[in-house]
Amino acid sequence: MKTVPTHYDVAVIGGGIAGCAAALQAARLGRKTVLVEKTLFPGGLATAGLIYLYLPLCDGMGRQVSFGITRELLTAGHKYGPGELPSGWQSPEPKTMNERLLTTFSPASLVLALDELLEEAGVDIWLDTVFCRAETTDGDRVCAVELENKSGRLRLEASCFVDATGDADVARSTGAPCDSGTNTLSQWVIQYDRPARCNSRNLADSLSRHVLFDRDQREHDPERYRGISGWSVSDFALAARRRLREFYLESYAGGRTRNDLFPLLLPAVANFRTTYFIRGGLRLSPEIADLHFPDSVGLFGNWKNPGPILELPFRCLVPQKIRGLLAAGRCISVAGETCELTRVIPVAALTGQVCGAAAALALAHGCLPEELPYELLARHLRAEGFFLHREELP
Repeated sequence: MKTVPTHYDVAVIGGGIAGCAAALQAARLGRKTVLVEKTLFPGGLATAGLIYLYLPLCDGMGRQVSFGITRELLTAGHKYGPGELPSGWQSPEPKTMNERLLTTFSPASLVLALDELLEEAGVDIWLDTVFCRAETTDGDRVCAVELENKSGRLRLEASCFVDATGDADVARSTGAPCDSGTNTLSQWVIQYDRPARCNSRNLADSLSRHVLFDRDQREHDPERYRGISGWSVSDFALAARRRLREFYLESYAGGRTRNDLFPLLLPAVANFRTTYFIRGGLRLSPEIADLHFPDSVGLFGNWKNPGPILELPFRCLVPQKIRGLLAAGRCISVAGETCELTRVIPVAALTGQVCGAAAALALAHGCLPEELPYELLARHLRAEGFFLHREELP
């Protein structure tokens, strides 16, 4: 029988893009690392959620702004499936979305690529394993987590933890202060559509995406689909699939048939955009998002509009009132419309790599990640190819 370790240097809870990036970085720095994921797939919304659009790594004016694992994963899904980078993205004039440094990918292909990268890095991967609760010692330091899988209830200890659950599950379990956001009923579906026109975002001939994004619901009933309770997750998923049934019935009534238009893959996780955020040492809100931050750990662009380049403060990754825990992905400390810019795949990978690096470096220097001197982290990230402030970009 396989003996499962119960103590790691770094434990990453949540195997989405942020969690994968955190685990890759920590393991590549020589730390014994485990990645815990509740589904069978790494990649989170990008794979199990079928959101197969890797948004831009550039500013839309010809400059790449995000680097490291963020750039590595941009084309990882192309190894076992289709996908191309737009030509001409480096020209200096303003770009439309499809002209920027982005790509599409096959979700299944990205799963295979992530498996391979994690295994090559030596990450222990625990799939089909659900986070239950966190334990603290001395009142405020995370020391262990309880998990549940086919083996029963497990207790996992680690020196550093990364909350990459997307919902701040670990932080909330400790009692650390968190905030909740609003949501929109949304869903990505891959469908067979025989007369589908050629489209740069289609995965293959006769395959297309059907995306639900209910702006009216967000405006008129913003409280319904927030995703902050157990029942609301079911309500969200069932309502999205109900809308999908209505779409196909209307299509068939309009002349399409169930032989030339039908769903092939439905998301295995709810397509929530925001649920809970940690309350960090700094809350990145629209009012301050374009400022210079002395503790910036990377740059990201505004995927909606060409031009703006934003700095990411390390304080947004450090929960208040709890030690030994960092947050990565969509649950970092942001507010308002800023979360629309930070909840996406490139920023998830960026925050994940930073958390993995901070955890590994903290262990090497005998401190907790929130105590790590910024200069040490900045030096390492620059060695990884990061630019930390806007004025550093070529």
